[in-house]
Amino acid sequence: MLIYQSLYVRDFVSLKKYNDSMYKLTYFKSPVRQKGYEITRKKVRGTNKKKLENNLSRAKNKVFEYALCNDFEYFVTLTINKEKYARDNLKEYYKDFGVFLQNYNRLHKCKVEYIFIPELHSDGVSWHMHGLVKGIPKEHLVKNEHGYLDWMHYRDRFGWISLSPVKSKVKVSKYITKYINKNIATSIKELNAKSYYCTKGLKTALELKRGTLSANSIPYDFENDYVKIKWLNNDTISNSIE
Repeated sequence: MLIYQSLYVRDFVSLKKYNDSMYKLTYFKSPVRQKGYEITRKKVRGTNKKKLENNLSRAKNKVFEYALCNDFEYFVTLTINKEKYARDNLKEYYKDFGVFLQNYNRLHKCKVEYIFIPELHSDGVSWHMHGLVKGIPKEHLVKNEHGYLDWMHYRDRFGWISLSPVKSKVKVSKYITKYINKNIATSIKELNAKSYYCTKGLKTALELKRGTLSANSIPYDFENDYVKIKWLNNDTISNSIE
């Protein structure tokens, strides 16, 4: 049973709903200071390596959350045609992509939503992106010579693109986080870019309960220096926490 307390509490847990079948129970190993019912965390002090690891971890967790909480239809790879844009200027490309998408949604009366993770080509200067997308009208997608779906409007404006239908939300959510790594962290730092880009207003996990756990015999799925995590579904949630 969850018992609500204030100030610093031990055995603090948070239960969040990611979608209709997945819930995340997080146990905080250090005492948590609350203001009302809001969790506040102390600033992390440490080496640059430690800060980098924390930043990567936060980015991965957020991308994973967006992927699980939203019904994305396609895994996508987007490239930049060097004859249309400077392939090393990610900020200019993404800015123009935002304008393109705004006009596209208005013209075709749709709502394309996405989350993209930038990645450098092997040449170390040219960018492309991987991610998830939904809302593209089906009639605007055609199969290319490689067997992938091709978004014609993007291709004509920016460059080559391929889409493949999402078959498993969990698997694709885990897969895309692999693109957030130390290599990309170094690259975006040098070029003042972001580790991921996404549509504003994407769904996020809904916190259902927070408090302290009276019995902590749960077999957690993951543990590090800060938290323990247990993933639950509709069949196991009522047996794990009341």
